[in-house]
Amino acid sequence: MTPTNYDKHFKVLGKLCRIYDTGGPDTTAMQALVSTLYDQVATGTQASYNAVILLSQYAVGFAASIAKSGDGIKTDAVNAAKRYLIDALFLNDLTTVPANPSDVPAVLAALRTEMGAGGTWNTAADASADYKDSVYVVDAVVP
Repeated sequence: MTPTNYDKHFKVLGKLCRIYDTGGPDTTAMQALVSTLYDQVATGTQASYNAVILLSQYAVGFAASIAKSGDGIKTDAVNAAKRYLIDALFLNDLTTVPANPSDVPAVLAALRTEMGAGGTWNTAADASADYKDSVYVVDAVVP
């Protein structure tokens, strides 16, 4: 996977992780997190079209969960992440072919192989990591 593709995918997956990690009854915070997710998905280019279509399927679920004081938003985030990981838009950017492309653990194993081949990722402190949590898992929109 190229650095540009890591940026593209991890901004989206990072936001889904953040929604999962902080999901709860704070309506304003949850609305902001979901909004930043969609800001990351829709880049204003044709290249983001497939991701926009894929993740738009989850917009109504996120809104319903937020309306119910956050109930279910963690499930929504997990379901969206699972679907994203097994979609061609993610799989086609992997250079390591998953043993079973429709199996999330197999896709994650392939991703782990690629991640192990370069960079310090999140194993280093944020200040020295090649791919910083402060870039990929934040509330604000990242350009």
